[in-house]
Amino acid sequence: MVRIIIYAIGVMILIKTFVWIADRPGTVILEWQGWRLDTTIPIFLFLLFLIIVFIIFLLRLLGLFHALPHRMHSRWNQYRRSKGYAALNAGFAAVAEGDVTNAIKMANDAGNFLKNSHTTLLLQAQAAELAGDEIAVRRYYDLLRVHPTTELIGLKGLITAAYRAGHHSQVLDLAKRAVTVRPVNWAVQSLFEALVRERLWAEAAQTLEKHRDNAFKPPEKARRYQVVLDTQQALEANEPREALRLARRALGRDAGMVPAALLAAQLYTRSGRARKAARLIESAWCRTLHPGLIQTYFDIWPHDDAQRRMQRAERLVAMTSTPEHIENRLLIADAALEAQLWDKARSQLVSLLSAKMLSQRVAVLMARLEQWEYHNTAAAEEWLQRASTAPANATGWHCRICGTATAQWNACCAHCGNFDSLAWINESGQERESLLMQEEIHSSIKSDRKSAPRFGTA
Repeated sequence: MVRIIIYAIGVMILIKTFVWIADRPGTVILEWQGWRLDTTIPIFLFLLFLIIVFIIFLLRLLGLFHALPHRMHSRWNQYRRSKGYAALNAGFAAVAEGDVTNAIKMANDAGNFLKNSHTTLLLQAQAAELAGDEIAVRRYYDLLRVHPTTELIGLKGLITAAYRAGHHSQVLDLAKRAVTVRPVNWAVQSLFEALVRERLWAEAAQTLEKHRDNAFKPPEKARRYQVVLDTQQALEANEPREALRLARRALGRDAGMVPAALLAAQLYTRSGRARKAARLIESAWCRTLHPGLIQTYFDIWPHDDAQRRMQRAERLVAMTSTPEHIENRLLIADAALEAQLWDKARSQLVSLLSAKMLSQRVAVLMARLEQWEYHNTAAAEEWLQRASTAPANATGWHCRICGTATAQWNACCAHCGNFDSLAWINESGQERESLLMQEEIHSSIKSDRKSAPRFGTA
């Protein structure tokens, strides 16, 4: 609407001008180099208008010729960009599909069409990863690392490549740089994993404390990691006082941390503080019912006889909320056997003789009971035979990731290197392990047949 009004006003002004000129006739005389031109005012103005139009047209034509190379170059660049973006889309799709050949082809096409593109470098790096070309992978991620906007992407790719190659010291250096650039979650966690893999526990603890609110969620995860770090540092400490301090700090966060409880109890026992050692073991037992705690608990009082040990076992069981648990029953049964309280031992084992509950430990205790109470060798042999086929209970620490078994707890699995992966679990014993255990127990009982009463004293 506004344009129509402006156009109408312009036409009206133009008509008014022509009318004004027509009402005022006159002539124009031009003389130049012997040439003379006589004309009227309207014709002169019309010729002047044509000259101006011609000059404008000529200038526009010259401008078009001048801009033609630039326009052709822009059109060519636009064509290359469209082809490059199409190659990028197809390339990332091929990477997601696992199509190695097409991914490499599209990555090369994108590299040819799009020069100095960070996205193209990323596609080329991922295509090289898919193809297993580690040299190309590192080259492309190194190029990404050069630019400040993509440095973190390059570092992440290089960390992954270093992990695959097993260059853990390089992983540590790259992770430190990544955290310096920007402490995002994956960078902090990569640094933490590299530190614990290199067994730099103090630095790992500092990293955990500094970034626990953003990189270690939920809070329970950070607390658990701190417990594991404190326990490992306590086990490796050179000074008993420092070891006890770290173990106590770990137990303050998790009283059921069995390795820390065992270490602290042993240190308290050596220093003559039996009551504190006992409280730590009792607290850990109530939370875990871990069979590895029992011997350390009894070692606090090395001069106890079998009857006193029986009383301590009963006291330990009474502290728990599940006295019927299999570990509590086995504790009482074992202590009762040493104290020659046959009825009490049998009453604890009877409920564990079903096919579902029977284990090697239960069968071995029954064999001892039959041999020591009734001197029934045949029954003892039968229970030993059943022990060879029964599942084993809690034979050691096992990695939840790779399944490797080890006798001693450690913050990292010795086989796969994963942090906080060891757990004390029930395992079905292999045939060879069961037979070896049967032979060992069989020879032990045979040697003790005539001296069973000695188990009544400590």
